[in-house]
Amino acid sequence: MPAISIIMPCYNRSCDLRRVLEAYDTQDSEIPFELIAVDDASTDETFDILNSYTPSRYTLRAIRQPTNLGPAAARNCGIALASAPLILFVGDDILPSPSFVRGHVEAHSRFPQQGVAILGHVRWADDLPQNTLMKHVDGVGAQQFSYYYLQSGMEYDYRHFYTANISLKRDLLHVESTWFDTSFPHAAFEDVEFAYRLVKHGLRIVYQAHLTAQHYHYHTVRSFARRQYRSGLMAWRLICKHPRTARDVLRIRPLVLALLGHCRRAKATCQDPEEAEELALRLAGFYEWHPHALLDTLYMRVLDYFFYKGVLEGIFYSFNTSRIWHFMHVALTYSFLVTTMLWFIQESSKQFLPFPHDIANTITSLC
Repeated sequence: MPAISIIMPCYNRSCDLRRVLEAYDTQDSEIPFELIAVDDASTDETFDILNSYTPSRYTLRAIRQPTNLGPAAARNCGIALASAPLILFVGDDILPSPSFVRGHVEAHSRFPQQGVAILGHVRWADDLPQNTLMKHVDGVGAQQFSYYYLQSGMEYDYRHFYTANISLKRDLLHVESTWFDTSFPHAAFEDVEFAYRLVKHGLRIVYQAHLTAQHYHYHTVRSFARRQYRSGLMAWRLICKHPRTARDVLRIRPLVLALLGHCRRAKATCQDPEEAEELALRLAGFYEWHPHALLDTLYMRVLDYFFYKGVLEGIFYSFNTSRIWHFMHVALTYSFLVTTMLWFIQESSKQFLPFPHDIANTITSLC
């Protein structure tokens, strides 16, 4: 019987999947474990790789979903098949360190209480090029994971239930009749929502920084902005299900003040939010390989914009108030994007930072 079941949702990951599977074959202990890989109806060779790979160190169970249902449904499928007393959730782009499996099992022996989950560390892969956006996200921005601010051995709340590298007792999962909520179509906040429900059953998340894994997922400003927008949509879905989470996942007061302060002016100035969005993406993207101290603020504001765009769109379309949404979209664009870009133009000129002048001229014309 395996000591731990590893559940890995997979979707269109043929480029990195073989090296991930091979990394589990190089684990540094004889602890028996199984890897349950659930292919979420990939359109590439993902399932072929899973089906043809023969592990020497562990048991691999490859399942294919008939239709694409999202990571929540894939994890639920894996949970139903898991036979070990411990369950470890990982991603298909997560490369485990050699001590990964042993470290999770040993951590649970130190924390045998049913409610304790063990959170490991995830960082960009060593051989993956890291642009300034990725360094920001993995650093002070913390838009994907908050590891930059975490301390090993400390406990953290349900928002840190990162299914890229977290393990817990199987018995804890089964206290809930419904596992991951499949009404979350995107990979965002579905894990947080499940963790929120597990808290009432005693969930505690203990961070163990030495349980490391490398993340193979290259991002640009544009790709991460799309991710932030989807995260905003899913954040609103979480709040609809559990209203008390709003204070934890949203910085409501700064958002409201920004919108109220600029609504009137925005209506008269920036009538094309999509144009401002494109300018902001071009501006931020210009510096992806040009490090500078100003970029953290620029990235923070631009990524916040796309997150709150998703939140507000979810709010107003859920109440069928698309006209109000258009007005709020204009206001949000001015308060988050146009003012940020104007600030960046001024500051970059003071610090002699190279600047795309065609973008600057267009930005100035919006105001």
